[in-house]
Amino acid sequence: MDSQKKLNILVVEDSVASYKAIVSVLQNFGFVINSERVEWKAEFDKKISENNWDMIISDFYLPDFDGKYVISRVKEYDPDLPIILITEFIPEESASEYLNLGASEFLPKSSIIKLPFVVNRELEAARLKQSQKKAWEMLVHGEEILTRSQKISHLGHFEVIFPENNTLWSLELYRILGYEFSEVPLMEKVWSLLDADEKSIIQSIWKQVMNENISKELVLHLNTKVGRKKVNLWLEAERFEENRFRIFGTIHDITDLSSLENSIQLNEQLFKGIFNNSSQAIFLLDLQGHIIRMNRNAILSFERNEADVQGLELISSIFSDSNEDSIKKLTYGMKLALKNQTFEVLVSYKLNDGREKYFDCDFYSLNDPNGKILYIVLEAKDITEKIVLERAYAQAQKLEALGTFAGGIAHDFNNLLTPMMAYISFLNQEWSKNESNDIIQKSMPAIEGISKSLERAKNLIQQILTYSKIDHSTSNQLDLKDQLLQVMNEFRFASKNQISLFTDLGEEPAFIEADPIQIFQILSNLYENSIFALQEITNPKITIRLEKVSYEKSDLFQIGFMRNTEYWKLSFEDNGTGIPKEILDKIFDPFFTTKGGKGTGLGLSIIYGIIVKMGGTILAESSPGKGTKFDLYFPAWKAML
Repeated sequence: MDSQKKLNILVVEDSVASYKAIVSVLQNFGFVINSERVEWKAEFDKKISENNWDMIISDFYLPDFDGKYVISRVKEYDPDLPIILITEFIPEESASEYLNLGASEFLPKSSIIKLPFVVNRELEAARLKQSQKKAWEMLVHGEEILTRSQKISHLGHFEVIFPENNTLWSLELYRILGYEFSEVPLMEKVWSLLDADEKSIIQSIWKQVMNENISKELVLHLNTKVGRKKVNLWLEAERFEENRFRIFGTIHDITDLSSLENSIQLNEQLFKGIFNNSSQAIFLLDLQGHIIRMNRNAILSFERNEADVQGLELISSIFSDSNEDSIKKLTYGMKLALKNQTFEVLVSYKLNDGREKYFDCDFYSLNDPNGKILYIVLEAKDITEKIVLERAYAQAQKLEALGTFAGGIAHDFNNLLTPMMAYISFLNQEWSKNESNDIIQKSMPAIEGISKSLERAKNLIQQILTYSKIDHSTSNQLDLKDQLLQVMNEFRFASKNQISLFTDLGEEPAFIEADPIQIFQILSNLYENSIFALQEITNPKITIRLEKVSYEKSDLFQIGFMRNTEYWKLSFEDNGTGIPKEILDKIFDPFFTTKGGKGTGLGLSIIYGIIVKMGGTILAESSPGKGTKFDLYFPAWKAML
């Protein structure tokens, strides 16, 4: 059913028969009627405001009021609501009067058959009037919005019609130019506010726009009564008849905007300067922890490209390889920052090449003036060098203290071993004279066992004494490569295992400053450790490499106390059983051993102490089942003195 055929009608009629006749004739015409009938004044006053009526159909003569009251009351309620009078016994001149008062139509009851046509006409007229009203309201409202928007944005409009040269300015343009609203708008008044050079430019462009129907935009300066202003001028020509055209344009006051843009640019440059030149690594995050920006130091420290991680979640991308404890701390720091609380945490970070760094991280929030959190900031200070130095210092203190302690004990214990070994030697000499004595012969294995135990004790004491006298060695300049070849010859002669030995020592002499005895001790200890690790291996292999490296291009860059430019790197690698990760950091601790009762735990401690004293270091890599690799770094000399 067409919605235009649906009607809500209030019928003001004291005759029920007439009411039914009105409804019936409209329904026969196709209208769907929703109607109510009233006949008393009080009843009419109540119903007129209870529903959204599409039309009022009224008799003129009613029990306690008349059609004239109906017209006036309806017009008070809704001036546009159609009113149709249906009655008899009214003069034609009176009908004209009521039409002038606001009735839409007057019909005699004898002509009720015409009612559907009148209703249809009045509905169309009402709808048209309503549409025109809405259009007018939209036009007025749009004009108001345009005026307000011009005022807010400091944007004025003008229009010039040619050839009449009729000019129109918007209200905001008067304000921008500094003229009173009573001034007659002329474009010459605008040009009079320009500097001479800009005036000649705009006059040339004005002629070009008039002749070529193009648009132009440029920045000018106006010398108004209220001061010098910077404006953006836009011009466009439109031809609508052969000899008639108009130029439409805008003048946008950008004086304050320019100052604001300059301030924004200055603040942005200041922010970029502080952000990118900060000594800290800085990550700017959204409230979900996604990376928005990272400064130059963050890119260098974490060795990640900003484009690769931008938009990713910080913890799951940057710190994905960090240990579980670090990830928990970072997650907790993010939660506190979202509550406007700061949090500081020490975390580890693993680089793509396996190196580990340590960062002192601070989480905090950035808020707007109302306290609303806009961003989360993570500042990370690289403290890897500090951690390494602290560990090295702690290790050095431990070595020094244990060295002093071990030296004292070893000296006293050596004094006890000397007479014991002399007594055993005496017994061996005396009992060897009585070989026929059964009791003596039965005791000989015990004497031999005691002798071997004393010999092992003597060797242990010698290691402890060596460990305690690291600082008392005599250094000479020597060729590490030559020393290495001598030790390898002894390895090949003394080794009973079928071990494959691979070497890559290069052609260049490897000059260092060291004690030859200590170099032999370093190499022999490493070799013996590898022999032990290769006992159960089917195809045992040791690989030794020697090469010169620079500090910046090697793993030494993460070691804070290394200061030489060049180093000789000696790599000693085997394919043995390997060392578990959880104990790899302990292998340089004195008396820590993985050999059970077969080791003293001093070999690697002695190596570490010797090489650190020389100004170098030793790094270890190992994987259970794959083998172990030691990289020893010796400060390089260019030539032998």
